[in-house]
Amino acid sequence: MAIDPIEPKLEQTFESERLARMIKECSDLEDLRVIALSLLTRLGQQQAASRWLAERGSEAESERLEMLAKLIRQQQGSGQSAAEGQQ
Repeated sequence: MAIDPIEPKLEQTFESERLARMIKECSDLEDLRVIALSLLTRLGQQQAASRWLAERGSEAESERLEMLAKLIRQQQGSGQSAAEGQQ
């Protein structure tokens, strides 16, 4: 399974450009502080969401592997029973 590069959507690119312009044009230190704190909050939320998604993906993959292992064990068990019945 190939991993596609993560590219921001157009809306995200526009939002980033808007924020970059706002920061570049800002001369008030308090405004910059507010912007920086807002961005830190967003970053924390994004990291938490990414971690949550990774954990859910890992759990789902583990469940699929457990189901596959169970299916293989069942097939091996039924194959052995059939072989014993032929003897």
